[in-house]
Amino acid sequence: MDPLGIFAAVVLALFCLAGLLLTPLGLPGTFVILAGALVYNLIQWSMALNLALLLVLLGIALIGEVLEYVLSVKLASRRGTSTPAIWGAVIGGIVGAIIGAPVPVIGSLIGLFIGVFLGAFIIELLSQKNLSKALNSAIGAFYGRVGAILVKSLLGVVMIITVFAAVF
Repeated sequence: MDPLGIFAAVVLALFCLAGLLLTPLGLPGTFVILAGALVYNLIQWSMALNLALLLVLLGIALIGEVLEYVLSVKLASRRGTSTPAIWGAVIGGIVGAIIGAPVPVIGSLIGLFIGVFLGAFIIELLSQKNLSKALNSAIGAFYGRVGAILVKSLLGVVMIITVFAAVF
C-alpha cells in the first residue's frame, strides 16, 4: 500500500473508532463512520469505496437512528413510562453524559445511564406522585436506553467490518 493509502486507512480507522465511541453516548456515531468512508474516498481521490457501499452505509446509519429511538421508547413504554418521563430520560441522559465527561469515555457512559434513570424517575415522580410507578418507569427507561445502545453499537460494528472488508 502506498503512503497515501496508509494515511487514508489511518484516518478511516480514527473515524471508525470515534464513531464507535460516540454511539453509546447517544450521539450519531454511525454517521461519523459514514463520514470516515467519504473522507477515505476524498484522500484517495477516487471512489475506492463505491457509491453502492456508501448507500448501504447510509442505510445502516439511518436504520440505527430509527431503531435507537424506537427501542428506547418501546422498551420504556412497556414498563409504563409516560411520554414526559421519556423526555426526562433523554434530557437526564444528556446532562449525565456531560457531567460524567471529566472521566474519559466511561464517565460519560455511566453519567448517561444514571441521568436516564434519574430523569425518568424525577419526572414520573413529580407527575404521578407514586414512588413505585416512578421507579418502574425509570427502570423501563434504563432498559430502553441500554437496548438501544447495544443495537446501534452492533450496527456500528457491522459498518466498520463492511468498510474495512472493502478497503483491504
